[in-house]
Amino acid sequence: MCEQYRAKIEAILKDADLATVSAKSIRRSLEAQTGTSLDPIKKEINAFIGEIFVKFQEQQEKSSSPPAKSRAQDNNAKTVKKTTSPAIKKPAPKKKKEVKEKRVIDWPLLKVSPPLSDIIKTDLCSRPQAVKKMWEYIREYNLQSETDKRVLKCDAKLKELCDGEDEVSAFSINKYTQKCFTNIPKEEQPKYKQMLLEREAQDPSNNSPHK
Repeated sequence: MCEQYRAKIEAILKDADLATVSAKSIRRSLEAQTGTSLDPIKKEINAFIGEIFVKFQEQQEKSSSPPAKSRAQDNNAKTVKKTTSPAIKKPAPKKKKEVKEKRVIDWPLLKVSPPLSDIIKTDLCSRPQAVKKMWEYIREYNLQSETDKRVLKCDAKLKELCDGEDEVSAFSINKYTQKCFTNIPKEEQPKYKQMLLEREAQDPSNNSPHK
């Protein structure tokens, strides 16, 4: 019953702010698109949305940080090809149609306060990057339930963030992060972005997926 909505849910997630999106907002978008009330299957559709959300987060993390080994192997392969290919002019191969990635939006930076800053290891970050770093922390420390990936088991840091809760859902954790963000005025954004660039230049490891 829910499977028919998979493509639409994935499309909604691609255009959503993952820091604020919720099962309810996605369900309402589905209802608006289909002109159908999903209240009769509210419980089932919410669970289905949660499953897709968790998988989407995993795909986002993998696609944003391709393995260095693969890139090195690819470069080596190109070098070998250049040195061993005969000097015969071959017709240029047809360019494969590149898969267009969603354009990276220049998200405004926010000040991040504890306990979230302790989790994502920075006090300056855009909202989408904060979500990405938090999920990297969750996976690094295996905080997803083994029986249900939509459930997060809080360690000491997450428990502090989530007001003492032992478990939270993959969606509900977003609401706990909001209290840790402070907006930076538009006119001050360039200064803080430059500050962040200088930090990254001094310590490139800060750009590592696990930092």
